[in-house]
Amino acid sequence: MNAVVEPIPVLTGGATLLKALEHALGGENEARQFLRTVLWDAGMDAVPEARVPFEGFVRDEILPRLVPMVRLDRLHDLVRRTIGDEGSLHAAPLKSYGAIPGERPRGRPRVVIVEPDAFRRVGISRELVRAGFDVEVVASAEEVLRVEAFHAVVMLLDEAAERVAKSLAGRGTRAGLVIYDDPLRRESARSIIDSWPSDRVSIVARDAPPSVLSSRVRIVTS
Repeated sequence: MNAVVEPIPVLTGGATLLKALEHALGGENEARQFLRTVLWDAGMDAVPEARVPFEGFVRDEILPRLVPMVRLDRLHDLVRRTIGDEGSLHAAPLKSYGAIPGERPRGRPRVVIVEPDAFRRVGISRELVRAGFDVEVVASAEEVLRVEAFHAVVMLLDEAAERVAKSLAGRGTRAGLVIYDDPLRRESARSIIDSWPSDRVSIVARDAPPSVLSSRVRIVTS
């Protein structure tokens, strides 16, 4: 006999949103700080309780700020818990599960950012979102191999990232590659560039502002 999977109940109000943010951001303190910041930016004292204004608050204030900060599966989970209509926010997945990373999916260009520093990845992600990219943020290079499809990847070429880049090159990926300049690993960078299946490669200074990084991503995805 097949088990019946109960849907996640959709409720409104501050307590509901806070609980959903805890799931998305990974902790109560992070959720409370995020919500306080959003309310302050929006000039509001509290989360709306009624259904229509609550949904508007989630769509207009929460989601645009949350998109660069969390993985897509956690974003979908928050939408299911608050709005309930996941399809109203995101289209179908770019490719089916198991698609080769780097195959060029249709739609907005998708960029994977490998960035362990939370403050820096928020700034970079916001700039890329404003520039018209979909952004997937991961904390380590190994996670790139689990992303289904993307147009470009941005990472610092440490030992782990070098192994990932070699793996992607071995798969014949056609995605663009942006790597941060590291004077101690320039020989490794040249080796990766030589083995990359396309000329969609760029090097940028580690401390480059997000606008410069965004322009490099634009070049390797054009």
